[in-house]
Amino acid sequence: MRVLKWIGLALGGLLLLILLAVLVIRFLIDPNDFKGQISALVKDASGYELGLEGDLGWSFYPVLGFESSNVTLAAQLNKPFLTIQNLAIGIQVMPLFSGQLNVDQLQVDGVDVQLLVDAGGSNNWTVESASTVTAKAKEQEQTASSSAGAATEPAAELPEISIPLVRILNANVRYQDQQAKSDTSVAIKRLELRNVQLQEPVEILLELALAQADGPSVDLVLNGAVQPDLEKQIFKVAPLQAQATIHNALAKPLAVNLDSQVLVDLGADRAELSVTQLKLADAVVSGAISVAALTAEPRFEGNLSSKPISLPRLMSVLALELPEPSNPDVMKTASFQLAFNGDTQQLKVPSLLMQLDQSKVNGTLAVNDFSTQAISFDLALDQINVDDYLPKPAEETTSSPAAGAGTQTNEESALIPVEALRPLNLNGRFKAGQVTLEQTLIENMVLAVTARDGVLTVKELKADLLEGSLDGQLSLDARTDTPTMTSDIKVNGIELTQISSRFMTDSLLSGKASFAMDANAKGNTVDELLKSALGQMNLKLDDGVLHGINLNAIVVDALKSQLATVEYLYPNYQEKLPRQLREDTEISKLLADAKVENGHLIMPNFEFFTGDSGIDASGKIDLLNQGFDYDFGVVLSALERNKYLKGTRWPIRCQGALASSPADWCGPDTKAMGAILKKAAGNALKDKSAAELGEKIGLEAEDQAELKDEVKQKLEAEEDRAKKKLQEKLNKWLSK
Repeated sequence: MRVLKWIGLALGGLLLLILLAVLVIRFLIDPNDFKGQISALVKDASGYELGLEGDLGWSFYPVLGFESSNVTLAAQLNKPFLTIQNLAIGIQVMPLFSGQLNVDQLQVDGVDVQLLVDAGGSNNWTVESASTVTAKAKEQEQTASSSAGAATEPAAELPEISIPLVRILNANVRYQDQQAKSDTSVAIKRLELRNVQLQEPVEILLELALAQADGPSVDLVLNGAVQPDLEKQIFKVAPLQAQATIHNALAKPLAVNLDSQVLVDLGADRAELSVTQLKLADAVVSGAISVAALTAEPRFEGNLSSKPISLPRLMSVLALELPEPSNPDVMKTASFQLAFNGDTQQLKVPSLLMQLDQSKVNGTLAVNDFSTQAISFDLALDQINVDDYLPKPAEETTSSPAAGAGTQTNEESALIPVEALRPLNLNGRFKAGQVTLEQTLIENMVLAVTARDGVLTVKELKADLLEGSLDGQLSLDARTDTPTMTSDIKVNGIELTQISSRFMTDSLLSGKASFAMDANAKGNTVDELLKSALGQMNLKLDDGVLHGINLNAIVVDALKSQLATVEYLYPNYQEKLPRQLREDTEISKLLADAKVENGHLIMPNFEFFTGDSGIDASGKIDLLNQGFDYDFGVVLSALERNKYLKGTRWPIRCQGALASSPADWCGPDTKAMGAILKKAAGNALKDKSAAELGEKIGLEAEDQAELKDEVKQKLEAEEDRAKKKLQEKLNKWLSK
């Protein structure tokens, strides 16, 4: 019990001493004695005006030390940009009795910072230049020395301090730029600096919220340790960890984590950032960046790389829904590696490797001039099947005509984004080993493109496709709202089957085609371009087949129906004109010159051969309405032995829409064919009459021409005999 009594007395005595110490601090030591020192120290060190408008007093909670309820900081007189509602400085008690100030804790609560850039570009936080401050200081010193009796004692300097804890709570920072019309706010929930001194690492904890007016916001938590070396002017932050949550940018919040370290060497004027891990969902990026000439003209270089990224997981985290690809096995993984360097004027990526699933792209990329946005690139793709990545075709649904009423519009949307093309400044080259597009394999693709001042030029376009090749140049002038396109394209030996099948269910035309086209067009819709298109084209087709249409059979069927009335014209025509079993027209060789004009592809006259028959044709294709109108003249080889019909051109007309059935396109011109047969039959009858007349007069003639020849020959013979008799009589008379 006696021990407890002594312990109680000791505790009571200790409590009494603490109360006496508090009374001494409260009534004998006035914190306002340090007020002028603090303001002068800030003014001399930075040029800022520190206002301690409230009296400095003692605080006993939450810290023991000084406190002030109204603190301001201004770069311009009476225009503070920083206001602190409560400032508390925790100090060690005992050193105060010996005149020493040892700060134990600094706590700031209720900070309001208003940073403003006006319409003229001036801001409210920049102090006057050092030369101006020095001149004013000298002027003030001269004024003070010349004033009698105005001498004052210099303020005592505050001793160097080491602060175990600096805490800032409930701070709001707002940045308004009237020139850029931007408004950004930062709410600092908590900022803690532990062990604040210049010899040991300073631990940092920062929690803040960043918001952009009418834009996304960011919640940020930052942890790190600053290791200063003042003698070498080296500052290292290691580790530096950050966790950020981004709101209102996507459908749901986005979390980003960073593990890194920073090194700033002011002596060498350089800085380094090493990113151990930057993580977004399952996407992990690492790399390093170094900056030289940090305070002069910064130059930087570095590298970044990623581990394989799960695209479905990333899309889920980003709350993005992409159309379901045609192939469910694609859009699974992606990765990249790159090295870069640059300065304030340019950025270059001399080594770039990107991979999407099994496709790889490598090459170089550069922004050669930030001011002109000059971009150059040289990229190579190994292979890709674009069809796999196209959206899966939607299932067709039936709807009533009324359901679609009012949804159609006669106005076409702009085909070419001229506003986006005009600022482009490009010079690049792209190569691809294999590209599959709409089930067409394109190999050895080369695309060289330039763009400047609204003119985009494809100066080299090459590819192997459809068993042939493509070579050409294109140009697009987008300097006006009505762009102009020019093209010079050469295609050699391509197979037409896949091309014609694009427009109809069954392939219409097959064979090896070559053509050269030089054309230009003006407009910004498909209709405008087709209507204004003007150019020339040379076409060649070898070993072609016109599927679903047999021009010979159309003529034969029409002839058979009409020859029945004039069978004498072509006896046994049923046997000599058998209908071909094949439903196609073979084209052994076709040569044609065409022109593009007023929305039509016009082919004035061209010829081709199908078997032993020759066909000539002329016509045009309506490019706007996907229709056509052609006249064909078929010469049947089966009629070569018929003297009345051989070499006859039998007319066929083909017209309709490409989307309709080929079986409905072509038909014979029965009226013209009837006229041809009528004329031939008339000639046959005349020949028959001539033969009968010749028989009566003893001449063997099968037709009019032979009869005329026979008659002529007979008359000439009779004339010769008459002349001979007359000569004989004359000779006999003269001999007497």
